Amino acid sequence: MGATNCPETPRQKMIGMMYLVLTAMLALNVSKDILSSFGVVDDALLTSNSNIESEISSNYSNLEKQKAILGEAKVKEASDKAMQLQKYSEDMVKYVEELKIRLLRYVDETEFAEDGKTIKTVADIENKDNFDKPTTFLNPSGDLQTLSDAQGYTAADLKAKIIEFRKNLIAMVDEKKQKDVAELLVSLDLENQKFYNADKEEETWERHNFDHIVMAGTITILDKIVGEILNAQSSMMKVLITSISADDFKFDTIEGRAIPKSQMVFTGTNYEADIIVAAFDSKQTPQVYYKMGVDTLTEDQIGSATELEGENGVVKLSLSAGGLGEQKYAGLIKIKAPDGTTKYYSFRDKYVVMKPSATVAAEKMNVFYAAIPNPISVSAPVPKVSVSIPGCQLKGTGDGKYDVTVPESMVGKTVKVTVNADMGGKSQALGGSEFRVKRVPDPTSYIGGNIYGGKRSKQELMANPFLSARMSDDFAYDLKWKIVSYRVTFVVRGNEDPPIACSGGAFSEAVKSKINSASANTIVQFTDIRAESIAGKRTLRDLMVRIK
Repeated sequence: MGATNCPETPRQKMIGMMYLVLTAMLALNVSKDILSSFGVVDDALLTSNSNIESEISSNYSNLEKQKAILGEAKVKEASDKAMQLQKYSEDMVKYVEELKIRLLRYVDETEFAEDGKTIKTVADIENKDNFDKPTTFLNPSGDLQTLSDAQGYTAADLKAKIIEFRKNLIAMVDEKKQKDVAELLVSLDLENQKFYNADKEEETWERHNFDHIVMAGTITILDKIVGEILNAQSSMMKVLITSISADDFKFDTIEGRAIPKSQMVFTGTNYEADIIVAAFDSKQTPQVYYKMGVDTLTEDQIGSATELEGENGVVKLSLSAGGLGEQKYAGLIKIKAPDGTTKYYSFRDKYVVMKPSATVAAEKMNVFYAAIPNPISVSAPVPKVSVSIPGCQLKGTGDGKYDVTVPESMVGKTVKVTVNADMGGKSQALGGSEFRVKRVPDPTSYIGGNIYGGKRSKQELMANPFLSARMSDDFAYDLKWKIVSYRVTFVVRGNEDPPIACSGGAFSEAVKSKINSASANTIVQFTDIRAESIAGKRTLRDLMVRIK
């Protein structure tokens, strides 16, 4: 009986065929001469068993060679288990051989051939056709009185020994590999196999193999069991030897690769890369999964990750440069190890996405106005930068934008904006620009929103009863001014009335009254106009209008 995912070896197929022949012969009522043909089958089994023993011996020699090559420390665990395996197998074979000798004593009343040697083959058995004594001795039905010489050597005892032997072998490997080993030893699985008689009725393993079976067939079956024990030992030896280098992947392609620490290099710095030899198996392409925006990807998160396809052992990653700035990702490489288990190897990386752009600056017009926030924008092909301007106040407003406030004391001087990049904990100068510091120009004063002089009607003046101040249209900053105070003088036919002092920008009641009672050609002069803003306090130009 073979496992579906554990193909039979040629030796196992041969043993199976011989067992079919044996079963067919046991079903016939044959003469002693025909029974002698069991010897042919048994001889073939003994030869096969001898070949397996030679193979086992070769495996133990290979284990010693591995110890010499890899060192005793790496081979010790497998070597210790191999010794334990040898004891399990030798004890089991010794038990079956002892059973055969006891059975021969009972059936032939001797355990020796004519030459005095222990009987080894079916041809040496005298009572080949006797089936009562083997059945009585092995007691397959469990309803006979057990013979004293058969104590501990019945068919039931043999079955229990085989079951224990198989369990011991399975327990020699870790839990992850036990299922595979159990399938490898399926021929010894007497607990889960079912057996049927000629009438297709289920029966026990003991009765199926030893109930009313002639002596020649019984000995042949026992030799077949020895072969299965040796075959199990040989298979387990291969498992143990493989486990020594289970994590040593086999590669068939080797290439040189350069892994740069950064694919962005600035003048004055060095390009650095790790030069390695990359080995991979072109016959096995790993499964690769990745996820954006994470630092790690675990096995239970694979369902939410993206799988990559590869070819000839290589998987290539291509990511769309969508969002700007630093991008990061993490992933897992899933690959089958030489011991059949699945291994996962993690990876992660990050990169910077920049918008294609060019900066054009008019160098002669680089100006900062003192005392007000001057907006600047800083862009660099790195994710982290720092900006410094000695003696000035710098405030970040987000997305590479800053407000620079220069004190009045620096008017007429130049300041330098310096940009540095954070390159893995090291500061790298990227350059900078110089700016000339100028005083903020005076704003222009107005009556109302836009009256700056000329002839005006009283109604026009009363419709705009306040003074204002604003910067000229070519001033790029949105700077607000507030009128603090001013004086108004009315001149009638060359005679000046005493000036009226006003606080704030609105016309006082006295000014409004004088305008309403003023005659035509009266001159209204607005002087000592004081305004203020974040740029400080200023005295603005005078205003003068003539009433129509």
